[in-house]
Amino acid sequence: MGASVKVSRKLERSFIIIGAAWNLVIALVTMFQYYTWFQREGALKLEETDMNTMIAGSQMVNNVLQVILIYSLFLFVGAIVNFLIAVKLQDDEIQYKVLIWIGVWAAIMLTMTDIIAFALYSIAFVMYVAKNKAIRLAHTNPH
Repeated sequence: MGASVKVSRKLERSFIIIGAAWNLVIALVTMFQYYTWFQREGALKLEETDMNTMIAGSQMVNNVLQVILIYSLFLFVGAIVNFLIAVKLQDDEIQYKVLIWIGVWAAIMLTMTDIIAFALYSIAFVMYVAKNKAIRLAHTNPH
């Protein structure tokens, strides 16, 4: 006969937003700072070599620059997706797709050795799972 209590997802939302902001910062630093630094340093090092080494080296530098750009774009898109997920996160509901996404993204951050992002998304994942149990109990015992 008591009022039904809604389970808030505010803390998970906060961790996802902080993780997304971290991903965004890392993506922008990689895209604009590291990319240009590597391009400049690669060109400077190649100026000191013979013609054959310069040709092969410039191709290698371009390949590495493409990897840097793809990495930063991947993080940028992931950050945007995570911001959108955080905004759409529903209180007092179990959203299995969100749960799967947070777990997968945390695993991706671990493989990229981004320990800060991994910790943020892992905390959000564990809290999400824990609150799912509370939501299930609240819906099966409507006292």
